[in-house]
Amino acid sequence: MLRVSIFLFALCVSGLTVAAEYDCKVGKKVEHEASYSAQQIEKGQFSVKIEESGGGVFVSRCSISPSTNKITCDRYQVDKVLFDENVKIKKYYVFRSQFDVQLFPNLSFVENNGRGGIAYGKCRVVVP
Repeated sequence: MLRVSIFLFALCVSGLTVAAEYDCKVGKKVEHEASYSAQQIEKGQFSVKIEESGGGVFVSRCSISPSTNKITCDRYQVDKVLFDENVKIKKYYVFRSQFDVQLFPNLSFVENNGRGGIAYGKCRVVVP
C-alpha cells in the first residue's frame, strides 16, 4: 500500500492529471495555545479531505455538527498547489479562507487554519 501511495503522490507532483482522493483523520488539534483532548477530537470527528481530478483540486474540512449529529464538510476550491522539492511536501493553499494543507510523502498531513489553529494526523488514499 505504501508503494502505491508514494507512486500516486509522485504522479500528482509530476503534473500528470490523475484522479486522487485522500481522507485525512485529525489526530491532534491545537488552537490559541490550547490543545484538544483525545475525547474532544473523537467527539468532533475532525477530518480533512483532498480531491484532485481533471475538474480541479478541492480541500474539505469536516466535523460533526452538534445540531444534526451528522458529519458536515465545508468544501473549498484550492487556489494554488505547490510541491516543495526540499522537503517533498505537497501544499494546497486556499487564499479566500486563509488556510493551507500540507501532505507529506508518508501520508501525514498538517492543516494550518491561518488564525492560530493547527490540526494534523494521517491520511489514507481513497481513490484510485
